[in-house]
Amino acid sequence: MDDVINKIQSNWSKDIIIRYLYIKLAPYFHRDLKYFLATNEEKERQYQAGFINRFPNIVCSTLADFYVELFKEFNIKAKKVIANSSKIPLFALIVEGDNGWYFLNPLEDLFNNQYNLKPASFGIIPRFRTIKINYPYLTLLPQDYIVSLDDYLQIKYLNDYFNEMHKIFTNRVSANLFLGYDKESHIDLKEDKIKYYEAHFINLGQVEGTFERAQLYQFLNDTFLNRAEKNYVKVIISDYMNNPSISLYIYNKDSTIVYNEENNGNKYVLKRIK
Repeated sequence: MDDVINKIQSNWSKDIIIRYLYIKLAPYFHRDLKYFLATNEEKERQYQAGFINRFPNIVCSTLADFYVELFKEFNIKAKKVIANSSKIPLFALIVEGDNGWYFLNPLEDLFNNQYNLKPASFGIIPRFRTIKINYPYLTLLPQDYIVSLDDYLQIKYLNDYFNEMHKIFTNRVSANLFLGYDKESHIDLKEDKIKYYEAHFINLGQVEGTFERAQLYQFLNDTFLNRAEKNYVKVIISDYMNNPSISLYIYNKDSTIVYNEENNGNKYVLKRIK
């Protein structure tokens, strides 16, 4: 983490520093499974007792606290804010950039930032009524301005590429041809598609947390599987309290195929166990 922070240049503007730290530090955090996979009653208990900082395992509140304190080191004002009126509220933050205060939700963007996808909750006016009422002065950062920050930092995203993959793989004819079948073939492609993205996409970015890796598989399912296929493929996190693991269940008419994710030390792989 220090390697990332130490790359900040003295001539960088506040907005460049904020954007850089928001994106580049994301791989160092994991959602805290003791909270995110807990029952609603246990979540409320943890909230009422005060969230424990179990870095690098975070919840929205502790992640916001981290960024508030870090931004102070660069003379950037920031404040943790309650974003909504839920029983267990979402905590986010607002920062004072070069041209006013704006909203950030680093938890919402955690996976995107780890997987080289465009952040969706940076410099927006959020939908939350609580934010709109309590912080009416927040600035909406124009998209062309955000693009200029990314250009300066030389950050590239994979969104356009995955959008093209989605168009190909969710159309039966083009998916058949891409995977080497006759365009009129009616073979079930679910497992072929999963094998394809396992070979090419599950090791991109810097996604290490169990919850975030489950999000990765859900993102790939949404990209490569059509609407009907997605109903028959489930991402499951097992044994999260002791030795958490991720499995993909592929449901067919007469059988269920199961793949477990494993890390062989160099990369993640999917191993069929059933």
